[in-house]
Amino acid sequence: MAESGISKVGVIGIGVMGNGIAQVAAQSGFNTVVTDISEEVLERGMGNIKKSLGRLVKAYEKSGGEKGITEDAMNEAFGRIKATTELKDLLDCDIIIEAAPEKPDLKESINRKLAELGYDNLLVSNTSGISITRLGAAYGKPEKFMGMHFMNPVPMQKGVEIIRGLATSDETYNTVVALTHDMGKIEIPAEDKAGFAINRMWVPFVNEAIRVVEEGIASVEGVDKCTLCLGHRMGPLMTADYVGLDTMLFIANVLEEEFGSFYKASPLLKRLVEAGHLGAKSGMGFYKWDGFKAAGINPDVERYRIG
Repeated sequence: MAESGISKVGVIGIGVMGNGIAQVAAQSGFNTVVTDISEEVLERGMGNIKKSLGRLVKAYEKSGGEKGITEDAMNEAFGRIKATTELKDLLDCDIIIEAAPEKPDLKESINRKLAELGYDNLLVSNTSGISITRLGAAYGKPEKFMGMHFMNPVPMQKGVEIIRGLATSDETYNTVVALTHDMGKIEIPAEDKAGFAINRMWVPFVNEAIRVVEEGIASVEGVDKCTLCLGHRMGPLMTADYVGLDTMLFIANVLEEEFGSFYKASPLLKRLVEAGHLGAKSGMGFYKWDGFKAAGINPDVERYRIG
């Protein structure tokens, strides 16, 4: 039996984060129900899960069984996932992990809707910066609510930031910590303050990397190579593209509101978001993207300079 006592996991959203969370939950042995706004979105998300599992099978075969998973394990995991457009199909889950876009009003409306439908179990939000206390109040059962911020890509990254709201109970906290272990992850406890722990450090770092580019100090490639020398597996600008530049801007704005102008988003980050260049998910960010593979530098970024 799972350490957490949980057997069925719901996931709201099958985008980049949601499909990774659903995959990991299913691989960890949980019956998993994932929902999104349309059959088309669900089909695309389920396809991405299958591709991701397929890469693990190839890794298993290539490494002689030292890495990845078997084809049988892939089929078993995929078979544990049910996709639905109906939120009510998640009501018998032991826990629901909300992975909707990083929009406070949207997340609050989902929490209220779940409560209206009669959901009464644990609810967590995969938010990177929205107040857990605020979202818990929208659910109406703040003692059963907290944050569970997965890192991208979810199947590969071990860390999960876990954040208590003001009224989160010890029982909820302990269950979510146990679920983190059940999913093969490592918990990173953080307080419910702007940016939590990871983005309080990470967003200013990325913001300064962007300023280095926009001031003409170094190129996009040069900036990312700098941190490879520090032992990072991926540079800050490429990582920002993966995360989503709109998400980066949102968190920068949250930090500026809480802590002042030191955290103010760089002009280039704002311009990219205004242009719809949101990173890998939109096909253009600091890099040009072919699917989720970088295919050169965005020429608009190369031209952009401030004094």
